[in-house]
Amino acid sequence: METETLTSIMSTIIEQELVYIEFQPIISLKLKKTVGVEALCRGIHPETKETIPPVKLFSDAASCGQTVELDRMCRRLAMKEFAKFKLSKELVLFLNFDPAVLDIPTPNDKSWTKIYADDAGLYYNNIAVEITESQIENNYKLEQITEKYSNLGMFVVLDDFGALHSNLNRLVISRPDIIKIDRQLIKNVSQNYYQQSIIKSIIDLAKKIGSLTLAEGVETKEDVLKCHELGADLFQGFYFARPQSINSLEVQDIKPMMDMISFDIKKHMSESIDTKKLQHANFESIFDKIQEEILKSDVCVFEETVTKYLKNTYEIECVFILDSKGFQVGKTICGFEIIFADNNLFHPSKSGTDHSLKEYFYYISNLNLNTYYTDPYISLATGILCRTMAKKFTCNGEDYVLCIDFIDNKSCQL
Repeated sequence: METETLTSIMSTIIEQELVYIEFQPIISLKLKKTVGVEALCRGIHPETKETIPPVKLFSDAASCGQTVELDRMCRRLAMKEFAKFKLSKELVLFLNFDPAVLDIPTPNDKSWTKIYADDAGLYYNNIAVEITESQIENNYKLEQITEKYSNLGMFVVLDDFGALHSNLNRLVISRPDIIKIDRQLIKNVSQNYYQQSIIKSIIDLAKKIGSLTLAEGVETKEDVLKCHELGADLFQGFYFARPQSINSLEVQDIKPMMDMISFDIKKHMSESIDTKKLQHANFESIFDKIQEEILKSDVCVFEETVTKYLKNTYEIECVFILDSKGFQVGKTICGFEIIFADNNLFHPSKSGTDHSLKEYFYYISNLNLNTYYTDPYISLATGILCRTMAKKFTCNGEDYVLCIDFIDNKSCQL
C-alpha cells in the first residue's frame, strides 16, 4: 500500500473515529470473579469496512507518523465506553500505552489520561496503566512515567515481562503494582520445566516486592492449573474469555466457569499431593534398600554393592556418602546408563570432596534433621531433572550421611 494512501486511510479512521473497543476480562481465581478488563482497540477500514486488528492498526499509524493521535483517541474512547459499564466502579480498566506518547507534555501539565478519566467520570484507582518497560529507552524516563501515574492513584502495570530485554533492575525503578508475565513464557508452561522455573522465580520476586502477577495469554486448562500452582494472582486469555463488547460483558455469567475451574484446581492439587506422597514413599523404599546393602558390608567398600544394585533401577543418577563433617567417603557411584556432560566444570565428585556447605548436608547437620529433600533442580553434570535425598545413618559406631540423587520425572508433570 502506498504511503499516501495509508496516511489518508489512517487520517480518516482518526477523524471519523472508525474504531470499536472490546474488553477482555481479567480473572482472579482466588476471588472467583472478574476484577478488571483490558481495552483493545480495533480499526474499521473506511472503504471496505473490514476490521483492522490492533497490531496492524498501530503499526500502520506508526508508519505514517500518527501514533500519538491514534493512541489518544483509543484511550479516550476506551474510557468513555468503559464508563457505560454498570460495574465500572468495581473493576479496573487496563490501558496499554504506546511508550512513544507517554511523556509528551500536555496543557497545564496534565496528562491526557487524567483528562479523559475526568471527562468520563472515572476514578483514578479504577485505571491501570500498562507499560512495556523494554520499549522505554532509559531508566530516568521510566521512573518519571511510573511515578506520574502512581501519584495520581492509578495502578502501574509492567507488560510483557520476561520478553525480549526485560531487566530485573527496572522492577526496582518502576515499583509496579502488577507484573504481566509474557504470553510466550505462559504458553505450554504445563509441559516445560524451564518455563515453570522462570515463572516461579518471577512470581516469588513479585511477592517480595509487593506486586501482583498476571498470567497473560492462558489458553488451556493445563496452563491455568500450572500457573495457579506456581502462584499467579490474576489470569487473562482465551481460556476464560475472548475480547468482547461492553454489552456482552453486561450479561456474561462467569460463575459456572469459576465453579468448574475451582473443582479442577482442587482435584489437581489433590492429585499432586498423592503423586508426591507416592514418589517420596518410592524414594524412601529405594533409599532403605541401598542403606541396608551398605550396612551388610562396610562404608569403605560399599561401591561394589551399590553398583550391583543400581543396575536394576533407572531412577537414580548417583549415590555418594559423606562423613560427619561433610567430606565424601569413597567415589560417586553413577546410575545405570547415566551419561555425564563432557566438560571440566561438572563431573562426579571424588573421595575427599568437601560437601559441608551443600544445602542437604548443612540443614541435616545444623537443624538436627534425619532426612532432607532438595527441591527439583537440573543437574549440572547430566542435564537431568533431579532431587537429592540425604539421610543420616550409623555404621560401626560412626555417623554418616547417605546422599542419593533421584531422577525426578514427576515435577514437570504435576
